[in-house]
Amino acid sequence: MAFVLSNFARQSVGLNTGEVTADSVIYGAPAQFSYRSAADSVATIVGANYFANVVYSLSLNDLIYLVGSDAVGMYVVSGLDRAAGTVSLTAASLTGTVQTANIANGAVLNAQVGAAAAIAFSKLEVMTSGNILVGSAANVATEVTQSGDVLIIASGATSIQANKVLSSMVSPLLLKYAAVTMSSAQFAGAYATPHLLVAAPGANQLLSLVSCQVLMTYVTTQYANGGVSHVQYDSTANGAGIIASSTQAAADWNDAVSTANQYNAGIVKQPFSTCVNKGLYFSNVTGAFDTGNSTFVAHVWYQDIPTV
Repeated sequence: MAFVLSNFARQSVGLNTGEVTADSVIYGAPAQFSYRSAADSVATIVGANYFANVVYSLSLNDLIYLVGSDAVGMYVVSGLDRAAGTVSLTAASLTGTVQTANIANGAVLNAQVGAAAAIAFSKLEVMTSGNILVGSAANVATEVTQSGDVLIIASGATSIQANKVLSSMVSPLLLKYAAVTMSSAQFAGAYATPHLLVAAPGANQLLSLVSCQVLMTYVTTQYANGGVSHVQYDSTANGAGIIASSTQAAADWNDAVSTANQYNAGIVKQPFSTCVNKGLYFSNVTGAFDTGNSTFVAHVWYQDIPTV
């Protein structure tokens, strides 16, 4: 291709453009031009005869900003022979400071930031003390307040919040705990319909009761009649499930005050066929209670142990 005059323009308006420093060399009042070509490479443009058509418009040390088909750059007119129509260009780079107003918004990309930039954290946006950065659903780093089971403070120290570690989070071999409410109707009806305390654990797993503390909150009416109570495996009616605890006499529940009764671990044979993968239930063994209206909470401590 060849020089295109319409792509050549003078950028400096007056004759005195002031001093310009390029590669530590001070040039006095050079004229400044620009040239753009989508067809020619920079190597072609800086050839000795490329600017022959405008050789009389140029002077030594003038600056030409080139935009070629493959690159951009700034060049100094380092040689000029108007009789021969030749112009020599030398690559140069300006020194100084680029002001913020001269950088287009969004122009600085990741590629323009050096790998060794080591940008100080203090240069980032201000964050609330104790907050953290989390990738959002849109894959953007977002400031959020730490929440959930773990708390983090400004020093970086973390702590587990109260009542956040549950039995389901720990090894099945560790002691587990459950608190189960029981209405007056569920308590009185536990002879025909035993009340679930701990659900069946799954195949090849056996619930081993350690202790069960049943707390009765007295309302207005005492319980009467009823029978011996215990904790048993499975929901077999009339107390016919395999016993998993000690027993309490019916009279222990006939008080007119709030009462707690302790059921300890049972010491009876536990056939796998009736105990493995079976839940623990509160049951009346010999008869149902009546007339009472007090309510209950059963606090159960147990282990979930493998049988294979």
